[in-house]
Amino acid sequence: MSHREELANLLRTKSLVRGEITLSSGKKSNYYMDCKLTTLDPEGALLTGYCVLELLDEMGVKPDAIGGLSMGADPLVTAAGVVSAIEKRPLPGFLVRKEAKKHGRQKQIEGMENPRGKKVVIVDEVCTTGGSTQEAIDAAEREGCEVVAVISLVDREEGGSEILRQKYNYRSIFTARELLAEDSTSARNVSGAASH
Repeated sequence: MSHREELANLLRTKSLVRGEITLSSGKKSNYYMDCKLTTLDPEGALLTGYCVLELLDEMGVKPDAIGGLSMGADPLVTAAGVVSAIEKRPLPGFLVRKEAKKHGRQKQIEGMENPRGKKVVIVDEVCTTGGSTQEAIDAAEREGCEVVAVISLVDREEGGSEILRQKYNYRSIFTARELLAEDSTSARNVSGAASH
């Protein structure tokens, strides 16, 4: 079984939650992808790192660094960085704060010195409207980075990916539709609201 197939099974088992949910966009949904239950799981983190690197290879992209908006991107960035070290092809990570720190070095991007001219890939766990991914892209571009790829773990196919694709080399590891398709027994039910 491939890393991608194993990760899909884990996402369906651990992260796919059925039931009415209010997303961060304010939209209602009958399912929620709580990806951190998978990406912060030891096996899930390893599989996530491999899947991100394999997708970059498929895309023919060789970035200088990988990063995204904290905290959705944090587990993906860390997983890709660790697996890149295991595979002897180090890919440094960086995290983008919602806003620059008010103290210390007052940085918005953490983990990357001298970002100007660096080729970067921006990652996020779920793409719905693409808003949080775009925030990270904007911050990286303001610092002089060239965004050579944009990846989400799961694309909900609700408009965000189309917007990102218009300007960026965007791909997702999974679509929500493919994760939902084989989900007949593995999803858990939820009541109440969550934000994503």
